[in-house]
Amino acid sequence: MDPLGSFIEWAAPVGIAGLFAIGAMERVVPVLPSYGLLVAIGIGASDSLWPAPLAILAVTSGSTAACLACYALVTTLGEARSHRFLHGSARLLGFPPNRFARWVDACRQHQAPIAFGLQLVPTARLLTPAVAGLLRTKPRIFLLASAAGIAVWNTLFIGLGFLAAQATPEVNASTLALKLLTGLIAVEALAVLAWRRLRNTAPGQTSIHS
Repeated sequence: MDPLGSFIEWAAPVGIAGLFAIGAMERVVPVLPSYGLLVAIGIGASDSLWPAPLAILAVTSGSTAACLACYALVTTLGEARSHRFLHGSARLLGFPPNRFARWVDACRQHQAPIAFGLQLVPTARLLTPAVAGLLRTKPRIFLLASAAGIAVWNTLFIGLGFLAAQATPEVNASTLALKLLTGLIAVEALAVLAWRRLRNTAPGQTSIHS
């Protein structure tokens, strides 16, 4: 069974327009694993369903367009409704309230780096446009930083899918996506541990190992 591979084969006849739609859809339908779809697109590029650079451009354009739409929507809701929307989305995606509050504060203080960096963090990347809209981040800053982060994320996983298919022609997109998910969870856990260690050993703070 390869549901991701079957999905891409179904989308292939639509061509670049289908890839643009997939890029937009993965931002608004969080049940879809974006990295899995991107890996499958890379495998499709290896099978000559579409050129890899054009696939990256189309998916990145669709995802960026969806980000901007979410940003624009939140800016029209007003502060109270925006807060309710954000907190509801955070609960839906399993974000702990205290972590969410710290994240919003970081977005407020470091708009461009956070907009870029969080596009490389699973789950958080889906909420970043809404937070930027709530904080009224300058549209140009948000657009450029988010588009750059999205391009890096998409290129990474489409490239992995392409290279995996070149190395193993019969590679299963769904199986590869599960392996990548395991790796992502491990990397995220290590990053959190490293951050906590750095924070606890920063000047003026006592190390937990003292």
